[in-house]
Parts: sequence; structure tokens; C-alpha cells
Amino acid sequence: MELTNRFIARQPILDRESHSVGYELLYRDSDTDRARFANAGQASMQVFDSAFLFGIDALCGELKAFINCTAEVLTSDFVNMLPARRSVLEIPGQTSPLPATLEACERLRRNGFMIAVDGYLPNGLQDGLLSTADIVKIEVTQATAATVEYVRSKVRPDTKLLATRVESIADFDEARALGFELFQGFYFCVPQVMVTKELGPSSVNSLRLLQATVNEELRFSELEDIIKEDPALCYRLLRFINSVEFCLRADVQSIRHALALLGERNARRWALLTGTAAAADNKPRELLRCALMRAKLLELIAPTARCSEYDGFLVGLLSLMGVILGMPSISDRLETPAAVRAALAGKDGRLRKLLDLAISYERSEWDVCENIARSLNLSEAELSQAYVQAVGWVSKIPL
Repeated sequence: MELTNRFIARQPILDRESHSVGYELLYRDSDTDRARFANAGQASMQVFDSAFLFGIDALCGELKAFINCTAEVLTSDFVNMLPARRSVLEIPGQTSPLPATLEACERLRRNGFMIAVDGYLPNGLQDGLLSTADIVKIEVTQATAATVEYVRSKVRPDTKLLATRVESIADFDEARALGFELFQGFYFCVPQVMVTKELGPSSVNSLRLLQATVNEELRFSELEDIIKEDPALCYRLLRFINSVEFCLRADVQSIRHALALLGERNARRWALLTGTAAAADNKPRELLRCALMRAKLLELIAPTARCSEYDGFLVGLLSLMGVILGMPSISDRLETPAAVRAALAGKDGRLRKLLDLAISYERSEWDVCENIARSLNLSEAELSQAYVQAVGWVSKIPL
């Protein structure tokens, strides 16, 4: 049997408090040489295969996995290979509500699966599926008060509505006002118009920590002074140094000793993570995870692209810093390396290509993703492996 490589990505599903409740697993179907399907059933099987290949635990942690599933797959035994309590089976919008399909949905629900109706349109064609749905996905542009009221009248009281293609804070607020409980889209990643606000004390320390970290010469004494002024930073350092990621058993005798135990590389990384996390306390956790995912992914693939690992990590993290801190010009306040500033400013180069690669991967823009990867001499297998490794790394970081 011939082995093939493929991409896999995930898109978060958030609740009204911007907490992640699950991830939709996304498969690749745009390569002209492979991973193209004659019908939607084959595409669904590819999603299942990818979920088994990479592992639902590795991709979703303890959260739900949302997986596209056609009527043909619903009525097959293959679906029972998935962990029922962890899986949400998404029925495509064009699925006809045939008796066999409805019976399969009810049987799977009794076995612990959740059923989602994807791409609902207010044209009556999908109404037969609504009685089986635990979740109904409606594109935000199709969401009106009348549509929401109509769907509520057709579903069970505990069925949740999920707004898709939420691409801005305005979309998010509008969908919440309409009564949606769940949300999916790029609203936490897409650049937004923001108003610069005065920095409070904790934000000042976070910015000082970031500034000290991106300096070419890392001074432990400077980091120590900043950390000692903020009890929250002290706590984060001690929690991090005892995390699963490092498992350091030595007794920490001082802040300086803690930094020394980490070493310069990990101390830089901790300060970047902590400065970002502290600033993101009032932002969705998924935004911080996205920033860390980008940073780790770029760090892992940077050597193949003949870039510095640290520069890759820095570009990935700072690419979302403006959204996290609420300051679009944040990169102008940090004395970052010239190559990093150029990449963040959109100037063409290998670092910028790495950032564009990560963004296209997040958005499942596989054609764009593959073209960039090819230009960097990065194979599909290397990219997929790095992505899954980045997911696992972020899951171990105490946020």
C-alpha cells in the first residue's frame, strides 16, 4: 500500500464566554495530484482517517472533535470507531432527511454521539433534520431574529445554535445578541480596527518583560527586577518551571535561580509566553493558543527555511500581539531584530513566507499553503508533523 502525506488543521468552536469547547477537524482536498474526491462520502472517510492518523487526543485534548459526516457514513459501521463522547458528527447542509438517515442519527445519539446540522438555510429543505440535532450551524450572514426563532421552534429545548463565519468582533456581538450559544470563525485572528488605550500597571510590566526578552542580549538581572515588582509574574514563573514541559526537580532558591535553571533559551521563551498571557487576561484563551501555536510551528519549521528558530518563534507570537494587547502598533514599541520587524511589516522574505504559511494553514487554504511550503523546500509530511507537535506543546503550557 502506498503511503501518502496530507495536511490536517483544526478550527476552534467557542462558547459565549470565548472558552473553547471543541475543534472542527479540517481535511485537505485541493491538491491536484492527491486527496481529491469524487464524492462527499470519500471526503468524510478522509476526515475519519486523518482523525485516526493524528489522534483525536493529540488534536483536541479533552475537547470535542467536530467531524464532517455524510449520510452514507452515518449509516455505516465505520462511524462507531470514533470515541462517541468526544465526537460531534456534522451532517452537510445538502443532506436529504431520509428515514434511514434520521434513524441513524437517533441511534448514534443514544450511543453518546452528538449530531450537528451544518450550513442550515431558511429554505425549509433541512427542516426534517432539525429534530435530530444537538447543534445547528448557521452562517452569520444568514442569521436573523426570524431565522433563529424559526429554528428554535423546530429543535429540542437543549439544542444549541452555532454561528459560523464569525470574522469580527462585530459579528461575534451580533450573533450573541441573537441568542447563539456557540461560535466559529476567524474573529480572534483577523486584524481589527483597535483603539490604543493607556497601559495599566500589569500591562506595563508585561510590555517591559516583552521588551527585555526581544533584546539581542538577554539580561537576567533586568528580568529579575521586572518579575520581583509583580507578584503575578513571580507566580507564573514558579508555575511554569514546575510544569510538565520542564519537570525541573531542583529547589528554587530565588528568582535569579529560577531563570538560571531555565537557561537563556527557555527563559526567553517563558518571558515571551508570560508577557503575552498576562496581557491577554481579558481576551479569549483561544487567541493566546493561536499565538503560541503560530510561534511554535514557525520555530519548528524555521531551520528548514534557513531561518533562526528564535526569529520564527518571535514572528509567530508577535503577529497576534496587536490584537492581544489592543495596540495595532505594538511591534513598533519593541526593539525586535530587523528581520522580524520586516516580516511583521509584510515585507517579502523567508520569515514573512513562514508567517503566511502558518496563517494559510490555520485557515485551511491548502493551495496557498502548499505553494508557500514548496517555495521553502518544506514537505507536506514535515509541515503536518510540526503542526501536530505544536498542538501537543501548547496543550502542556499552563495558561
